[in-house]
Amino acid sequence: MKSEHYKSGKINSSPGLQQGSVILESLIAILIFSIGILAIVGLQGVSIKNIASAKYRTDASLLANQIVGQMWATDKSTAALQNNFNSPDGGNYKTWASSVQSALPGVVSGVPDTLPLVVIDGNNQATITIKWQSPGEAAPHQHVTVARING
Repeated sequence: MKSEHYKSGKINSSPGLQQGSVILESLIAILIFSIGILAIVGLQGVSIKNIASAKYRTDASLLANQIVGQMWATDKSTAALQNNFNSPDGGNYKTWASSVQSALPGVVSGVPDTLPLVVIDGNNQATITIKWQSPGEAAPHQHVTVARING
């Protein structure tokens, strides 16, 4: 005897044979959609981290340029520059270092390895080193600016 579903060499599809396929297709579609949403959330997290890193680099560059600008606007003799801007005792250095502390993460007063460093040599060449450590990162970052202050 032939089955009711088998006629002329072809299998007849009936609603009874496809029960549950709509649910299965729906679950697969939800799975693919969920994976896509998770990927977008992950990309957004990485994007936010990169934006914060770029902001800190920009801030460090601007702070270094700020102190170089102050050096250009004051007495440019070697002795005056060293007295005012050399770290850690220069008067202008202390004010500037506090602005670095407030602008960048991981710069802690009293911890010498985290504080910015300004060194002016006998040829009026200023080397400014700014270090910071982003939250959640193991290694610190640094920005170095070298400027010659002509007198």
